[in-house]
Amino acid sequence: MQNHQFLARIYGVRGSYPIAPERGTSYGGNTTCLLVRTRDHIVIFDAGSGIIPLGKELVPEIIEYKKTSRAPFEITILFTHTHIDHLIGFPYFAPLYIPGVHLNLVGPATLGVDFEDILRTLVEPQYYPVSMDEFRSDKDFDNITENMVICFEEGKKLPIYVQEGDPQIENADLVITNMKYYFHPKDGSYTYKIKWHKHALVFATDVEQYAGSDQRMIKFAEGSDILIHDAQYTLDQYLQFQGYGHSNFEMACQVALKANVKKLLLFHHDPNNDDKTLETIEQDAKQIFSGAELAREGWEWKL
Repeated sequence: MQNHQFLARIYGVRGSYPIAPERGTSYGGNTTCLLVRTRDHIVIFDAGSGIIPLGKELVPEIIEYKKTSRAPFEITILFTHTHIDHLIGFPYFAPLYIPGVHLNLVGPATLGVDFEDILRTLVEPQYYPVSMDEFRSDKDFDNITENMVICFEEGKKLPIYVQEGDPQIENADLVITNMKYYFHPKDGSYTYKIKWHKHALVFATDVEQYAGSDQRMIKFAEGSDILIHDAQYTLDQYLQFQGYGHSNFEMACQVALKANVKKLLLFHHDPNNDDKTLETIEQDAKQIFSGAELAREGWEWKL
């Protein structure tokens, strides 16, 4: 962390599956991954293939940290849901293999299965050669629930899990609230609001709006500095894929307008959409909401 106290950075912008660079995109080919950092905390949202380059970037920092501290190097990873495009990078996240790293893994129990069991299944020997207990890092698992608030206090590494209204929220350096979105098949997804002092970023991937927009989402995002919102489809594509749990750009823009956010990042790009298609989406979106732009890998917000 240099010259700023808060950083948000996107490492993966695609939905469904990653695409290779030769497909031609200047916006990125990795699936969902967002990093948020303060001076004391590292929080990652989703472990799509974008978490792989992020993990490689963290390795030198972890090595330097271990030279001067015996305390664990803390990383928290929050998951919006457990579909494979949001998990695919997890086994390749380099810090998993480093002793002295401690991972706080927080995600939803899905269709009655605990989040820990879902992640463990991902790396069972039938699917991956290294099991969860063979990774050399230490790990804790928690199920995210509605109304759970995750607080990070300045000078303290571990997150605190409280409920809305808890007085600890007022003293926290970084506060993450959530809203469960029920319309993503087959057990919904979680939208997160990241609050740092008077600033807020809302991460709303894998959500599908409808006529008039979701009033809960509008209220949740109201007044935020940044809204990262699913906008996988063009208007014509949406007619083919209605009900798949993703929005078109117009839906994302309507939420941004009604929530009075400052900037909208169109996110979760369809892997079949090339740069020309994406740029047309952006141009059309700007006609509705002037603060709209395409999310791209490497986008940063520093405070």
